[in-house]
Amino acid sequence: MIFRISVLTALSVCLSGCNKSDQAITQVMKNMVFVQGGTFEMGDICLKEYGQPCTFANEGASFPVHNITLDSYFIAKYKTTYKDYDLFTKNKGLPDLKIKKLYSRDYPKLRGSNNPATANWQLSRDYCQWLGDKTGLPFDLPTEAQWEYAARNRGQDVHYGTNDGHFKVGVNAPSYLQQKNYSGLGAGLLPVGQFPATPLGLFDMGTNGQEWMRDWYSKSYYQHSPKNNPTGPDEGTEKSLRGMPPDDNRADDAAPTATTIFRTGKEPLLKGVPPGLWDKYNGNFDKARAADTENNPYEIAKRGFSPGITFRCVINAQSLHDKYLH
Repeated sequence: MIFRISVLTALSVCLSGCNKSDQAITQVMKNMVFVQGGTFEMGDICLKEYGQPCTFANEGASFPVHNITLDSYFIAKYKTTYKDYDLFTKNKGLPDLKIKKLYSRDYPKLRGSNNPATANWQLSRDYCQWLGDKTGLPFDLPTEAQWEYAARNRGQDVHYGTNDGHFKVGVNAPSYLQQKNYSGLGAGLLPVGQFPATPLGLFDMGTNGQEWMRDWYSKSYYQHSPKNNPTGPDEGTEKSLRGMPPDDNRADDAAPTATTIFRTGKEPLLKGVPPGLWDKYNGNFDKARAADTENNPYEIAKRGFSPGITFRCVINAQSLHDKYLH
């Protein structure tokens, strides 16, 4: 507990003269939850315990089950919101984070201030590291191991990152109807924190959109993962994702991509359909994509993103400077 008390005390010192930026960052810090490190069995434990896997359609990427030991860390209680992200862009003099024109026109609530922000991987990590620059603390995106360990209440046999480990549509996980009633889009995201928190005090762990991880993605990584604080492969073409896309099928305790152990990956730039090239190549996505040579993540962000992939940050507590421990 010394980490939690000392860090939050140090970060919560904001006198009446603080500006709005300082106050907002202080609030972000208050929403960081301490996770005591430990050892757990990472991966699809269902096969071992119940005779059948809980993960499907991810090419065995959640196997083999293997022991992992993690140092202590902090993880954000909520996914990063547009309100949070707008603070970053304003501070850095960057353009506002956009959603695609179709969504902003027909479903403007998806860009609501308390909705989880969708950005490509680099922009997401840059936000976390900006918090690090502002606070002097080692912020980053979570590793897959950190995310799973926290979602499983410090590595327990927990299949869904909800208040009771079960997935109950409309009760502790969003239904299509709830999503549609909010924004008009059945596959839309909801504001953060609409359902009960996990026992660790975390919200939307596996629901309300996928989340970027720090790791490069490899479906075979578990076959040779190091035992201590794994951070994923050294290189790759996709970044790891955890959680359920908002348009995925779901039923009570039957939402495989929402489980705490399902893993997949995606190209990190989120290029989508290249603007202006779709018509040029008569709807041939492969040709249009090949002709799209833009690789600057901030230029790609100007196109806008389809709301769906979200993120939250961690503080790697084991790296804290001594000044935060007194």
